[in-house]
Amino acid sequence: MINPEFSLPVEVPLRFLRTAPWWLLIASVLFAGHATEVLASRYHPATLAIVHLMMLGFAGNIMLGALLQISAVLAGARAQRPVLAGWLVWGALQAGTALLAAGLWLMQPLLLQAAGAVLGVMLLVFTGWLFTRLWRSPAVDASTAGLRWSVAGLGLTVACGILLLLVLTRGVALPLPDVLRLHVLFGSMGWVFPLLASVALTVVPMFLVTPPWPQRLARLLVPLNALMLLLLAVWPVLLPLLVLPVLLFVLQLLCSLKASKRGADPARWLWAWGGVNLLLVCALAPWLDALPRLNPVLLGGQFLCGALLPIHTAMLGKIVPFLLWLDYRASVPVGRKLRHMGQLFPERWLRGLGGLALAVGLTWPLALASIWPVLVLLLAYGVALLVVIHRACRNARAAITG
Repeated sequence: MINPEFSLPVEVPLRFLRTAPWWLLIASVLFAGHATEVLASRYHPATLAIVHLMMLGFAGNIMLGALLQISAVLAGARAQRPVLAGWLVWGALQAGTALLAAGLWLMQPLLLQAAGAVLGVMLLVFTGWLFTRLWRSPAVDASTAGLRWSVAGLGLTVACGILLLLVLTRGVALPLPDVLRLHVLFGSMGWVFPLLASVALTVVPMFLVTPPWPQRLARLLVPLNALMLLLLAVWPVLLPLLVLPVLLFVLQLLCSLKASKRGADPARWLWAWGGVNLLLVCALAPWLDALPRLNPVLLGGQFLCGALLPIHTAMLGKIVPFLLWLDYRASVPVGRKLRHMGQLFPERWLRGLGGLALAVGLTWPLALASIWPVLVLLLAYGVALLVVIHRACRNARAAITG
């Protein structure tokens, strides 16, 4: 249940959300200069750097910003000094992302070790604190339970990332392919998927006016995914089974969206498009080695461009105006007529962003033929997202003062 009185100061989550497009633009520019190398190998230094710019810089800022706000309003999990804590987490994330990308790009051990220290300390402390607060929270809803699993997945992802850096920079005797497999597995399905599922349980019914998710599915979906991850960590041959929780999630998501009373809302088809692409990627991933023509870079890019980009666009199109509206409502004197969220963030803005996100996902599979259409669209999307969030913040300030 949403408790607006526990909401963080608007600048805390908004700082993460406003930073994300800059990392997308940086990644797109670097990609434009090294497209041949990136598309040729998933292990090329440029590929590794760009993937982490996208996953940590772009997607990471969006997910951490959303996680901080949702944990506060659903479970009451917030720091005693949220502004200071927000600055520390935000600053460490940006510095660590820059150091890691530079270290991977140059394959420079000192930069990689610095990135590991900054990101490792910050994210492990953050996940430990937030997991403890979520565990002690009296909230018993399925979204809060899913957030606990997601935070645990983030911690495991960070731990595997630190081990990878130790192997690369210190020569620690660990099996690199196995640690890398766990890092990717925990990052995508231990951290990202449970967070998206937990957000969907709350955001989709709330903003798209759909029936609540079936209670049994809502409670068992993320634990089922965690069980699959545990089995896969021990027996990698079971990887095809990982599609089961994603299939359940996407089928229920599509059923809920079909019953939405906001049929014209662009967030509706953005969630649907992203969910279908997520299912497609998870269904194909186990067969990468068996299907030589299945390019791993293209599949990873489809996860980012086809699945995460539209879902994150839908999330931003609801979370940003909601945050601004909550702050605006608290700042307006009693008796003054309130504006609605659509006056701060018009729906046509989300429709424009959604169209760009859809175009990116559709052109990405053609990247091997020509990379330029998708790069131009990614740049256009990043600029549009910056402009839209800036204009929404300006509208909110004008509403408060006027």
